[in-house]
This record gives sequence, structure tokens and C-alpha cells, in this order.
Amino acid sequence: MAKLAGGRRMAAENPDYDVIVVGGGGAGLIAAIYACDAGARVALLEADDRLGGSTALSGGLFYATETKQQQELKVIDDQQSVCADIAKISSGEIPDSLSRRFASEAKLTLDWLVSIGVEFPSDRLVSADRIMPARSHEPVGFGASIIRSLDYEVSKRDIDIAYRSRVQELIVDDTGAVCGVRLEGSDIHSAAVVLACGGIGGSPELLDRMTPKSRRVADWRWYVGPKQNQGDGLLMAESVGARICGKDSGLFLLSPNFYRDLEVIGPAWAMLVNRQGQRIVREDGGYWELSEAVERQEEGSAYYIFNEELLLASEPDERVLEALADGTITLNWIPSVIHEQAEKGKVEVADTLEDLARAINVDAAALAATVNSYNSAAESEDNDAFFKAKEYCLAMRGGPYYAVEVRPSIAIVTGAGAAIDDRGNVLAKDGRPIPGLYAAGEVTGNVYGPYYIGSGYAIGTTLTFGRRAGIEAASFATAPAGPVENHLPTTPDHHETGQA
Repeated sequence: MAKLAGGRRMAAENPDYDVIVVGGGGAGLIAAIYACDAGARVALLEADDRLGGSTALSGGLFYATETKQQQELKVIDDQQSVCADIAKISSGEIPDSLSRRFASEAKLTLDWLVSIGVEFPSDRLVSADRIMPARSHEPVGFGASIIRSLDYEVSKRDIDIAYRSRVQELIVDDTGAVCGVRLEGSDIHSAAVVLACGGIGGSPELLDRMTPKSRRVADWRWYVGPKQNQGDGLLMAESVGARICGKDSGLFLLSPNFYRDLEVIGPAWAMLVNRQGQRIVREDGGYWELSEAVERQEEGSAYYIFNEELLLASEPDERVLEALADGTITLNWIPSVIHEQAEKGKVEVADTLEDLARAINVDAAALAATVNSYNSAAESEDNDAFFKAKEYCLAMRGGPYYAVEVRPSIAIVTGAGAAIDDRGNVLAKDGRPIPGLYAAGEVTGNVYGPYYIGSGYAIGTTLTFGRRAGIEAASFATAPAGPVENHLPTTPDHHETGQA
């Protein structure tokens, strides 16, 4: 067996590839491209019969700072501010080194996407929560347009692609270095492997294990991403001694459970209350802010309250209409659907607030007080308690009144997986990199944190760390030979505190 630098020990003198990328979504595609451009011989293995992964199904928003789009709109922002916001929102659980790497390289990744044909017009640049600086760059054509451009770039390069090729395990040499992958009936050897095979959303067992918060929504829970995302990367990394982290890290969107369909933006014009009849968040906040506010409720659910007048006057958000035209979603919060669901018993309707409170088992006096306070704010110049924008803070006087239960039940991003460093190296439990193993995207466990950072953070980190993982894997794989070190795990226990 040949001895190579940094502890690499190959199963053959001439490995089949320098770099094997597992997964053909956004992270895998960009990793394969950058590894190839760095001179590596690359194979891309995809379990599905097409490329794209979760990125293809996403809105494609990309979170970045110090961009040309920000400069055009004179947005005041910088890398230090991004890192500070990430630290604050994640309660310090996302390592500073990862935040700094992301803040500094997201712009480079975005510029490169533009150079290959993805359009990120400045007039589509928005603030993730209407408070922090505008950092969320929306592409024309959503995530599908990103995948089309990445797919084309792959086709221009000498990258071998195998579809319907689910990797079953990693091959490890006698020093603990990863040196290939095992598929059903065959082994493929390489100097480095990049895990980019998605999250755990397609595995109910792993969702129960790694996101116990989601158990409360019971049979409302469902996953919007590819069915192939069953936690293969997490399990493979764990099997070779990686530190698994990210318990309860993930974004579960609010849903009224009318359909198994995705509508990210809820009715900002309505009022959201918990089971005590109290408001819990500004309803025009970020979709993740609303979900997390409901998650913090003891019962794990809440109700949108509105009346017939507000319902009939409502208009879907422009972004919702564009996604509807693109065939991405169906609508929940329009009169015809609400009336239909009321007939099916999924929406409560009453002529008075007292009767509505009784129907949803909420204290009538508390609900009435909340509505009165809300109406007063709507009809005055004063801000309401949650500083909701005046255009969405609308009084409701007179029935019929509606109550729609919502729960954070749509798994859209999962953040449980292998810990990585800022070069994309997968880390063992002792904090040392596992030689030859890299990861990017939802397969990682220390990138997302307990609370979602904001619109575009998932795609931004997926592509930025995918790019970095490709660069680093190629560098590792093509480096000159050197001494071999022993990198076997220092402890055999795969279930230490915080892992499950």
C-alpha cells in the first residue's frame, strides 16, 4: 500500500480518483467543479437519477456581504457585522472560524455564480428579517437556475458522474484515513472524499434522534426535500469516528397542514397567538422567526386569527405569486382555500371572538384583550408591542372570525451531522481532522446552529463551504507524498454527550 502525505494510505498504488464527491446537489456540484479545476481527477456519485438535490427545490436565496449588489444599493454592511449577527443568533454555537470563513468567501462564491450565468439582480436584494442589512440575494429562476448553471459547468469538465449510485460506507485504511467509498458490489478508491449527500429529512428515525423538538408536531411532520436525503452522510461519518453534532438544529416551517405542499410566507396581515391567547411574535417577521417563536411555546402550536374582512382584502406576497407561477407551491392563505378548509373542519369559524376562543380552547378574556390591544395599535400612530409594520397591522372588527392552527412541521433544512473546520475537514471526536474526509451542506452539524440565521443562509453556506471543500480535498489529494501518521480515533464511543 502506497504511503502518501498527511497520513494517507491508499488501497492501491494508483487510486481510481483523486477526489470522490458523494452527492450531486449544490454542495456536491460546486465541490466537484472546484476540485477538478484544481487539477484533481474527480468522480461524482449521486443516489438519484438526476442532479440538483435540495438546492434545486429551494428559493435559491444567497446570504452574503460586501457584494456588488449591496454596493449598488448603498447597503452599509461588512464581514464583521455578519459574524456578529451569526454569533448572536446562534448563541455562539457556530464556531467563529466557520463564520469568518463564510463571511469572507460568500462574496467570492456569489461572484463566481454570476460569472457562470446565474442572475442576482440588485432589485432582488432584501433584508432577511427587515431589520438586519440586506444580505439575501435572490436569483432569477430560484434554486433551479443555480443547479442548471452548475450542471452545465460540470458538463464542460472531465468529471465522471454516476447516477443511482448510493454510497453504503466509507473505506478507511489502517491509519484511520478515508481512502474511498463502497457501493453495492464495488469499491472505488480515492485520496479524498467529500460528503455532500444532504441532510436527515428523509429519515423519520434520524429526525426523531437528532431533532426531538419535531416530535411534538406528530403526524403533521413531513420533509420537503429529496427522498434520498436519509442521513447517509451522518451515518457514514459517524462510522469512521466523526464528531456528530447539531441536535435540534434545523428549520421547520409553519404549516396549517392543509396540503403536503410548501408555502414559505404566511399571512403577515393576520394575528398569531399561542394557546393562552397571547401574541408571540411580529407576524411580518422572517418565516424562520415565526417558526421558532411557535417552537418555543409549550404546546408547539399556535393560531392565526383574522376576520372575513381581512381575508377578503388580503393579497398574496409578490414572492409567493412568483413561486406559484413557477409551479413551486400552492396557496393556503386565500379566501377560496380558507373557506374550503373550514368546510372540512380544519379551520374554526365563529361569529364572535368569544365563540372562536371556545372552539379552539383558548381563554376568551385573554383573546379579547389581545385583539383589543392589537386593534388599538392598528388604528393609532403608535407601534404595536412587536413593532409590526403598519401596512400589515390591520384592525379586525366584526365577524365572522377565523382561527387556523399552525405547527412548525415542514422540515426544510436539517443541521445535524459531522462537525467540520473552516477548511471543510470532517473532525473526529478529539477535534483533529479525519484525513481524506471533507463535508459541506446539510451533512454538516456545526454550520446552522440552533436558530436559523436568515433567508439565504442555507444556500450561501452550502455553496461556499462546498467550494472550499472541493479546493481543500483537491489540495490534499494531489499533494506530494510524505510521512504517514496514525489517525485512528482515540475513543471507540460513538455516542458521547450531545450525539444521541
